[in-house]
Amino acid sequence: MIRFAWMILPSVLLSFCALPSQAADPKPIVVEITPKAIESPVLKYRFLPREDELKAGNAVPILLRLPWEQQNWIQKVYPNLHKWDEVPLTDPKWKDFSDLPERFFEDMKRAAYRRDAQWEYPIGEVPAMFILLPDLQGLRTYLGYGLSAKAKYHLSKGQIDETIDVIKVGLTNGRHIASTPFVINQLVAAAIERTMLDRAVDLIGHPKSPNLYWALSSIPKSILSIDRTADLEGNMLAMTFPFLNDLERPRTDEEWKKVLDQQLNYLESSVGLIVPKGEANKKKAFAGAEKVARRDLPALLGISPEKVKKMTTEEALIRWFAVNHARLDSRFSAYVGLPAREALPQLIKLNQDSYEFYNNFNGKFYDFFKNPLFNYMTLHSIYRKIQTIRIVEAVRHYAAGHEGKFPEKLDDITDLPIPLDCFTDKPFVWEVEGNMATLTAPELPEEVMASLKEQKKDSLIDLLTATYQLKLRAAK
Repeated sequence: MIRFAWMILPSVLLSFCALPSQAADPKPIVVEITPKAIESPVLKYRFLPREDELKAGNAVPILLRLPWEQQNWIQKVYPNLHKWDEVPLTDPKWKDFSDLPERFFEDMKRAAYRRDAQWEYPIGEVPAMFILLPDLQGLRTYLGYGLSAKAKYHLSKGQIDETIDVIKVGLTNGRHIASTPFVINQLVAAAIERTMLDRAVDLIGHPKSPNLYWALSSIPKSILSIDRTADLEGNMLAMTFPFLNDLERPRTDEEWKKVLDQQLNYLESSVGLIVPKGEANKKKAFAGAEKVARRDLPALLGISPEKVKKMTTEEALIRWFAVNHARLDSRFSAYVGLPAREALPQLIKLNQDSYEFYNNFNGKFYDFFKNPLFNYMTLHSIYRKIQTIRIVEAVRHYAAGHEGKFPEKLDDITDLPIPLDCFTDKPFVWEVEGNMATLTAPELPEEVMASLKEQKKDSLIDLLTATYQLKLRAAK
């Protein structure tokens, strides 16, 4: 479960985790490719720095200092960086591109080559609701859109090495952001890394592009910190509200009321519960939940119905909320790091239980925050994207050794490992017709697609079902 909107306003939070908006039937990603064999040594090109290239030091101060050193840029250029994503590589506007100052990029590169990224968030030292993350919005923009534009600029001029360098800086700094195990950090890092991988696809489509199969294959699963996030997530509610660790301590009615007010603030900020101000509206928001709480508490706590009847509204709600929310959190924590084959059936049920739980409250929610299946699929989609691009490069390698022809089937590529889809453990679908080929990811389980469609997650569905249409140039 994601509950980090107390760190920043929910509307802003959604903006830097949102996937690109696409049409109901997304167009295939068309890439014209040139046959190109893998060069030796196979890791001549890399998308992450080598271990011996890293310098001792902390990347974070460099990244956080950037906007303060470029105030004029932040005010005038920064708000419009996203517009460059829509400009085609053939557009003459790239000739005069100067929206990412070279000094700015050099500092991003310095940060990328630092060994550590210590953000010093006070995890475990203060209640989690007081941990603010205003820095993520800026990082999402100038690392994502800024570096994306710079990569396109260099590619428009045929500067291959410079393009690879920019992609490397973006992917590496994305990994720095993911070093903090909040879920929101992982989502922002994944968004930056997806953008850099989009530029890698553009690069592969350039006639002079080297074969980047092994550069992509060497990107580790640790580029996101999903395992550490899972470990932190299960204890987040208690970190937010330390009083939940001693619920058995006797409290006065006034103390329970104070706790409930804190809980309402939590719901407003973390899952977007919108309740009009006023005591009457607050009671209305909790009316349905109180009824369910009093019904379920005897079984939840192993106590008699008579004892529940003696509880005030506030005490009953707090006890019921704490137990249920902790159970939902611990389940997401247990599932998020599992391979998809094991995780997806559990997450579908968790999604249902999450919606049922939150719908006990009378109010409007941002359902992004109560959707564990969406969060899992969003995080893990980056690995499917890497797998897809690796296959494209394996095809380029094959074509270079077979008179510029596509393989009839992916099994014809015998000298390189062809990955199975990370969500289904099935082969990618490969179809050839003349000098055109189509590469499609296997269909997701019906229940997963049904759940995403029911929740209107069209942009994620488009991302997960993207089709690549490949056209071969003549080999030179």
